[in-house]
Amino acid sequence: MAAAEGAPAVQWPAKRTRRRSLIEPPTMSTSLRIIMFGSSGHQQLFLTESILQRAVFTGADPHTILTTKTSGEIPEKKVTLVNTPNLVDHDLFHYTLKKELKKAVCFSCPGPHAVLFTLNPSEIPSNVYDIYKPLVRYFGDQILKYTMIVLYHEEEELSESEDSMKENKQFKKLLEDCGQRYLVFSGMKNRSEGEMTRQLFEEIEKMVAEHGIFSNSEFEDADKRIRKEEKILQDHRKKEVSTMLEELKKKHSQEDLGRETERYEEKIRLENREKAEMQIAE
Repeated sequence: MAAAEGAPAVQWPAKRTRRRSLIEPPTMSTSLRIIMFGSSGHQQLFLTESILQRAVFTGADPHTILTTKTSGEIPEKKVTLVNTPNLVDHDLFHYTLKKELKKAVCFSCPGPHAVLFTLNPSEIPSNVYDIYKPLVRYFGDQILKYTMIVLYHEEEELSESEDSMKENKQFKKLLEDCGQRYLVFSGMKNRSEGEMTRQLFEEIEKMVAEHGIFSNSEFEDADKRIRKEEKILQDHRKKEVSTMLEELKKKHSQEDLGRETERYEEKIRLENREKAEMQIAE
Protein backbone atom coordinates (compact mmCIF):
# COMPACT_ATOMS: atom_id res chain seq x y z
CA MET A 1 0.00 0.00 0.00
CA ALA A 2 1.07 3.61 -0.23
CA ALA A 3 0.44 6.84 1.58
CA ALA A 4 -1.18 10.17 0.51
CA GLU A 5 -1.08 13.90 0.11
CA GLY A 6 -3.69 16.57 0.58
CA ALA A 7 -4.49 15.82 4.21
CA PRO A 8 -5.87 18.72 6.27
CA ALA A 9 -3.31 20.84 8.07
CA VAL A 10 -2.51 19.59 11.53
CA GLN A 11 -3.08 22.12 14.29
CA TRP A 12 -0.25 21.99 16.78
CA PRO A 13 -0.29 23.38 20.30
CA ALA A 14 1.92 26.35 21.08
CA LYS A 15 5.53 25.29 21.29
CA ARG A 16 6.81 24.86 24.83
CA THR A 17 10.35 24.85 26.11
CA ARG A 18 11.86 21.67 24.73
CA ARG A 19 12.98 18.95 27.09
CA ARG A 20 16.27 17.49 26.05
CA SER A 21 16.44 13.70 25.91
CA LEU A 22 19.19 12.03 27.92
CA ILE A 23 19.48 9.39 25.21
CA GLU A 24 19.87 11.41 22.04
CA PRO A 25 19.38 15.05 21.04
CA PRO A 26 15.80 16.19 20.36
CA THR A 27 16.15 16.19 16.60
CA MET A 28 15.54 13.33 14.24
CA SER A 29 18.64 11.73 12.78
CA THR A 30 18.63 9.75 9.55
CA SER A 31 17.03 6.90 11.52
CA LEU A 32 13.40 6.96 12.59
CA ARG A 33 11.72 4.52 14.99
CA ILE A 34 7.93 4.29 15.14
CA ILE A 35 5.63 2.05 17.19
CA MET A 36 2.30 1.35 15.47
CA PHE A 37 -0.96 0.57 17.23
CA GLY A 38 -4.42 0.13 15.74
CA SER A 39 -7.99 -0.33 16.88
CA SER A 40 -9.29 -2.81 14.29
CA GLY A 41 -9.30 -3.80 10.64
CA HIS A 42 -6.39 -3.59 8.23
CA GLN A 43 -5.56 0.13 8.58
CA GLN A 44 -2.42 -0.37 10.66
CA LEU A 45 -0.96 -2.86 8.20
CA PHE A 46 -1.93 -0.73 5.21
CA LEU A 47 -0.25 2.29 6.77
CA THR A 48 2.99 0.35 7.33
CA GLU A 49 3.06 -0.70 3.67
CA SER A 50 2.20 2.84 2.61
CA ILE A 51 5.14 4.32 4.49
CA LEU A 52 7.59 1.70 3.20
CA GLN A 53 6.11 1.74 -0.34
CA ARG A 54 6.18 -2.07 -0.55
CA ALA A 55 4.19 -5.13 0.41
CA VAL A 56 4.97 -6.44 3.88
CA PHE A 57 1.94 -8.36 5.09
CA THR A 58 0.74 -9.96 1.85
CA GLY A 59 -1.90 -12.55 2.67
CA ALA A 60 -1.52 -12.01 6.41
CA ASP A 61 -4.54 -12.13 8.69
CA PRO A 62 -4.59 -9.08 11.03
CA HIS A 63 -6.18 -11.31 13.66
CA THR A 64 -3.05 -13.46 13.90
CA ILE A 65 -0.22 -10.92 13.58
CA LEU A 66 1.64 -10.26 16.82
CA THR A 67 4.50 -7.79 17.32
CA THR A 68 6.71 -7.42 14.25
CA LYS A 69 9.61 -5.20 13.29
CA THR A 70 10.05 -4.03 9.69
CA SER A 71 12.79 -1.75 8.42
CA GLY A 72 13.22 0.10 5.17
CA GLU A 73 14.92 3.04 3.54
CA ILE A 74 13.04 6.05 2.31
CA PRO A 75 15.03 8.88 0.68
CA GLU A 76 17.45 10.21 3.32
CA LYS A 77 15.74 8.23 6.09
CA LYS A 78 16.08 4.75 7.57
CA VAL A 79 12.76 3.76 9.09
CA THR A 80 11.94 1.05 11.61
CA LEU A 81 8.24 0.32 12.08
CA VAL A 82 7.18 -1.83 15.02
CA ASN A 83 3.66 -3.17 14.52
CA THR A 84 1.79 -4.44 17.55
CA PRO A 85 -1.35 -6.61 17.68
CA ASN A 86 -4.53 -4.73 16.90
CA LEU A 87 -6.03 -3.74 20.22
CA VAL A 88 -9.56 -4.86 19.29
CA ASP A 89 -9.15 -7.64 16.74
CA HIS A 90 -6.92 -9.73 19.02
CA ASP A 91 -8.40 -11.62 21.93
CA LEU A 92 -5.28 -11.19 24.04
CA PHE A 93 -4.98 -12.17 27.66
CA HIS A 94 -3.43 -9.52 29.86
CA TYR A 95 -0.08 -11.33 30.21
CA THR A 96 0.06 -11.92 26.42
CA LEU A 97 -0.48 -8.24 25.71
CA LYS A 98 2.28 -7.34 28.18
CA LYS A 99 4.62 -9.78 26.44
CA GLU A 100 3.89 -8.22 23.04
CA LEU A 101 4.38 -4.70 24.40
CA LYS A 102 7.70 -5.81 25.88
CA LYS A 103 8.74 -6.91 22.39
CA ALA A 104 7.74 -3.49 21.05
CA VAL A 105 10.01 -1.89 23.65
CA CYS A 106 12.97 -4.06 22.67
CA PHE A 107 12.41 -3.55 18.94
CA SER A 108 12.32 0.26 19.30
CA CYS A 109 15.17 0.88 21.76
CA PRO A 110 16.49 3.31 22.87
CA GLY A 111 12.99 4.69 22.33
CA PRO A 112 10.52 5.56 19.58
CA HIS A 113 10.43 8.96 17.91
CA ALA A 114 6.67 8.57 17.63
CA VAL A 115 3.73 6.35 18.47
CA LEU A 116 1.03 6.12 15.80
CA PHE A 117 -2.51 5.08 16.69
CA THR A 118 -4.23 4.10 13.44
CA LEU A 119 -7.98 4.34 13.04
CA ASN A 120 -10.48 3.81 10.26
CA PRO A 121 -12.11 7.24 9.91
CA SER A 122 -15.37 5.62 8.77
CA GLU A 123 -15.58 3.32 11.80
CA ILE A 124 -14.12 5.10 14.81
CA PRO A 125 -15.21 3.06 17.86
CA SER A 126 -17.39 4.86 20.36
CA ASN A 127 -15.07 3.59 23.11
CA VAL A 128 -11.84 4.56 21.32
CA TYR A 129 -10.29 6.16 24.42
CA ASP A 130 -10.93 2.99 26.43
CA ILE A 131 -9.16 1.01 23.70
CA TYR A 132 -6.05 3.17 24.08
CA LYS A 133 -6.06 3.11 27.90
CA PRO A 134 -4.06 -0.15 28.29
CA LEU A 135 -1.16 1.55 26.47
CA VAL A 136 -1.31 4.52 28.82
CA ARG A 137 -1.35 2.17 31.81
CA TYR A 138 1.62 0.21 30.45
CA PHE A 139 3.81 3.09 29.22
CA GLY A 140 2.59 5.88 31.50
CA ASP A 141 0.78 9.15 30.77
CA GLN A 142 3.87 10.56 29.03
CA ILE A 143 3.20 8.30 26.03
CA LEU A 144 0.38 10.65 25.02
CA LYS A 145 2.93 13.40 24.27
CA TYR A 146 4.45 11.15 21.61
CA THR A 147 1.20 9.83 20.15
CA MET A 148 -0.26 10.89 16.83
CA ILE A 149 -3.64 9.65 15.60
CA VAL A 150 -3.55 8.58 11.95
CA LEU A 151 -6.90 8.28 10.17
CA TYR A 152 -6.01 5.92 7.34
CA HIS A 153 -8.30 5.47 4.35
CA GLU A 154 -7.88 4.36 0.75
CA GLU A 155 -10.10 6.83 -1.11
CA GLU A 156 -8.98 9.93 -2.96
CA GLU A 157 -10.90 12.13 -0.54
CA LEU A 158 -12.39 11.43 2.86
CA SER A 159 -16.16 11.32 2.54
CA GLU A 160 -16.89 12.11 6.15
CA SER A 161 -16.14 15.54 7.57
CA GLU A 162 -13.72 15.89 10.44
CA ASP A 163 -16.41 17.66 12.41
CA SER A 164 -18.56 14.51 12.41
CA MET A 165 -15.58 12.49 13.70
CA LYS A 166 -15.13 14.89 16.57
CA GLU A 167 -18.72 14.31 17.64
CA ASN A 168 -17.37 11.07 19.09
CA LYS A 169 -16.74 12.20 22.67
CA GLN A 170 -14.02 9.65 23.40
CA PHE A 171 -12.22 10.46 20.15
CA LYS A 172 -12.36 14.15 21.05
CA LYS A 173 -10.93 13.39 24.51
CA LEU A 174 -8.11 11.25 23.07
CA LEU A 175 -7.32 13.95 20.52
CA GLU A 176 -7.09 16.57 23.26
CA ASP A 177 -4.78 14.38 25.36
CA CYS A 178 -2.56 13.83 22.29
CA GLY A 179 -2.13 17.59 21.80
CA GLN A 180 -4.51 17.68 18.78
CA ARG A 181 -2.00 15.65 16.74
CA TYR A 182 -3.73 13.81 13.93
CA LEU A 183 -3.28 13.19 10.23
CA VAL A 184 -5.78 12.07 7.60
CA PHE A 185 -3.83 9.67 5.41
CA SER A 186 -5.11 8.59 1.97
CA GLY A 187 -3.36 5.51 0.62
CA MET A 188 -4.47 6.28 -2.92
CA LYS A 189 -2.94 9.74 -2.99
CA ASN A 190 0.36 8.65 -1.51
CA ARG A 191 1.19 6.03 -4.11
CA SER A 192 2.58 8.37 -6.73
CA GLU A 193 5.06 10.52 -4.84
CA GLY A 194 4.73 9.58 -1.17
CA GLU A 195 3.74 13.10 -0.21
CA MET A 196 1.76 11.95 2.84
CA THR A 197 4.74 10.02 4.14
CA ARG A 198 6.80 13.21 3.96
CA GLN A 199 4.07 15.13 5.73
CA LEU A 200 3.90 12.47 8.45
CA PHE A 201 7.66 12.70 8.99
CA GLU A 202 7.48 16.49 9.18
CA GLU A 203 4.90 16.27 11.95
CA ILE A 204 7.00 13.68 13.79
CA GLU A 205 9.98 16.04 13.46
CA LYS A 206 7.97 18.73 15.23
CA MET A 207 7.07 16.32 18.00
CA VAL A 208 10.71 15.25 18.45
CA ALA A 209 11.85 18.87 18.48
CA GLU A 210 9.43 19.56 21.31
CA HIS A 211 9.82 16.43 23.43
CA GLY A 212 12.81 14.39 22.22
CA ILE A 213 12.27 10.64 21.90
CA PHE A 214 10.08 8.66 24.25
CA SER A 215 11.80 6.72 27.00
CA ASN A 216 11.18 5.43 30.48
CA SER A 217 12.84 3.02 32.91
CA GLU A 218 11.69 0.01 30.89
CA PHE A 219 13.28 1.30 27.68
CA GLU A 220 16.46 2.21 29.54
CA ASP A 221 16.69 -1.24 31.14
CA ALA A 222 15.98 -3.03 27.84
CA ASP A 223 18.57 -0.92 26.02
CA LYS A 224 21.26 -1.75 28.60
CA ARG A 225 20.49 -5.46 28.38
CA ILE A 226 20.49 -5.39 24.58
CA ARG A 227 23.85 -3.59 24.46
CA LYS A 228 25.31 -6.14 26.89
CA GLU A 229 24.02 -9.01 24.76
CA GLU A 230 25.39 -7.34 21.62
CA LYS A 231 28.83 -7.22 23.21
CA ILE A 232 28.66 -10.93 24.04
CA LEU A 233 27.63 -11.78 20.46
CA GLN A 234 30.37 -9.53 19.10
CA ASP A 235 33.01 -11.30 21.21
CA HIS A 236 31.73 -14.71 20.10
CA ARG A 237 32.03 -13.73 16.43
CA LYS A 238 35.51 -12.19 16.57
CA LYS A 239 37.17 -15.14 14.84
CA GLU A 240 34.46 -15.28 12.15
CA VAL A 241 34.76 -11.54 11.49
CA SER A 242 38.56 -11.64 11.40
CA THR A 243 38.52 -14.51 8.87
CA MET A 244 36.04 -12.70 6.62
CA LEU A 245 38.04 -9.46 6.70
CA GLU A 246 41.11 -11.41 5.55
CA GLU A 247 39.05 -12.86 2.70
CA LEU A 248 37.89 -9.39 1.70
CA LYS A 249 41.50 -8.21 1.55
CA LYS A 250 42.29 -11.01 -0.91
CA LYS A 251 39.23 -10.40 -3.10
CA HIS A 252 39.12 -6.60 -3.38
CA SER A 253 41.46 -3.91 -4.48
CA GLN A 254 42.48 -1.20 -2.03
CA GLU A 255 39.98 1.10 -3.71
CA ASP A 256 37.05 -1.23 -3.00
CA LEU A 257 38.26 -2.72 0.28
CA GLY A 258 37.12 0.11 2.53
CA ARG A 259 33.60 0.07 1.12
CA GLU A 260 33.26 -3.73 1.30
CA THR A 261 34.68 -3.83 4.83
CA GLU A 262 32.23 -1.17 5.99
CA ARG A 263 29.33 -3.02 4.36
CA TYR A 264 30.28 -6.31 6.01
CA GLU A 265 30.79 -4.76 9.45
CA GLU A 266 27.38 -3.05 9.21
CA LYS A 267 25.78 -6.39 8.27
CA ILE A 268 27.34 -8.06 11.33
CA ARG A 269 26.29 -5.17 13.56
CA LEU A 270 22.67 -5.42 12.40
CA GLU A 271 22.63 -9.19 12.82
CA ASN A 272 23.99 -8.91 16.36
CA ARG A 273 21.47 -6.19 17.20
CA GLU A 274 18.51 -8.21 15.94
CA LYS A 275 19.63 -11.35 17.78
CA ALA A 276 20.13 -9.37 20.97
CA GLU A 277 16.69 -7.74 20.69
CA MET A 278 15.00 -11.10 20.15
CA GLN A 279 16.78 -12.70 23.10
CA ILE A 280 15.89 -9.86 25.48
CA ALA A 281 12.31 -9.73 24.15
CA GLU A 282 11.68 -13.39 24.98
